[in-house]
Amino acid sequence: MISNFLFIGHRGTRINVDENTILAFSKALEYGANCVELDVRKTKDGKLVVLHDSAIDRTTNGSGLLNDYTLTEIRKFKTKIQHSEIPLLTEVLDALKGKIKFMIDLKETNLLEDLSKFIRKNDILEECIISGRILTDLLEFKRIYPQSKICYNITKGQGLSFNNFMNLGTNEIIRLNFDLISLHSSSVSQEFIELCHKNDIKSLSWDFLNYDNPLQKIQSMINLGIDGILFDNHNYIPQIKRWRNRL
Repeated sequence: MISNFLFIGHRGTRINVDENTILAFSKALEYGANCVELDVRKTKDGKLVVLHDSAIDRTTNGSGLLNDYTLTEIRKFKTKIQHSEIPLLTEVLDALKGKIKFMIDLKETNLLEDLSKFIRKNDILEECIISGRILTDLLEFKRIYPQSKICYNITKGQGLSFNNFMNLGTNEIIRLNFDLISLHSSSVSQEFIELCHKNDIKSLSWDFLNYDNPLQKIQSMINLGIDGILFDNHNYIPQIKRWRNRL
């Protein structure tokens, strides 16, 4: 069993609190996560905020596209459960830096320059995994910061499909310079995990909300050798830790 298994809070947590908020990230930390995944976008006036969707309708009492609002305007809307504000990336960092690792998922194509400045200013490169679905952006970040860790979300990835990844030979994959690959839970197989490991790539999986028994699904993937899970439910983290300790 890999000792540095990644217990990642997916958007912090997606259960009983508002996702992608400081409270959600704090819950993940409290329940044993060693990393939190958060989604980054830009407001109309170029501020980096933490929000999964391009629109604010699903998670707040507002409506419309995030990038149609300035930060001042977006602060008027509140999340649906705790009635909190959409947080700035810097606010999440201030609350959690030094306590947990960050998986920063790039939700837009125009974030590299701003994120690079943010990471340099806050000196957090070693505390971050940069994630996303646009392969060229991830590899450009890796070119700028060769020591960085990047995670390609291959499920709907642009630049290399899952099927092509599975068909590539060892040398071709190594030249892509991945550190981690994230795949939807419905597609994970032992073949996928073994191919990742042959190429020194950590394998991750996400989205367990719709299974009848999410814990059983997570356990089955760990038995196959997966390197990390993005937990939608923070309550499962200590349960999986206790289960792993008994193996």
